Amino acid sequence: TKMNLIEEQKTILVIDDDPIVLESLKFRLEAWNHKTLAAISLEQAQSLLSQNGDHMDFIISDLRLGAHMDGVQAIANLRAEMKAEIPGVILTGDTSPERLKYIESAGLSVLHKPVKADSLAAVLKDTFSKLH
Repeated sequence: TKMNLIEEQKTILVIDDDPIVLESLKFRLEAWNHKTLAAISLEQAQSLLSQNGDHMDFIISDLRLGAHMDGVQAIANLRAEMKAEIPGVILTGDTSPERLKYIESAGLSVLHKPVKADSLAAVLKDTFSKLH
């Protein structure tokens, strides 16, 4: 039924400094009926967030976001601003154990690039089913 779709619609923030990756993730998430906010930086994410009434269900961020910031820090910043432990996932091509430990110790899951749609779907499903 249509009702279920509306109920399941989440607001998802995607941060990636690669516009092509950003666009394809946004396209994918919108195809799954999620409201998707796409940002190329933490600053852009913050302004999208304030326009959106500071509501966010999930954050997807690339690990590398330019020189001064990584995705773990970006999510930490957003969590602090929203005073909420928003669930999130980090996208990375880096498989070094210390890198993965760093991400996981921040309470975030990891998706390896290139990101497969079904892996992303599984992470979202898993996260949102825990919240109910």
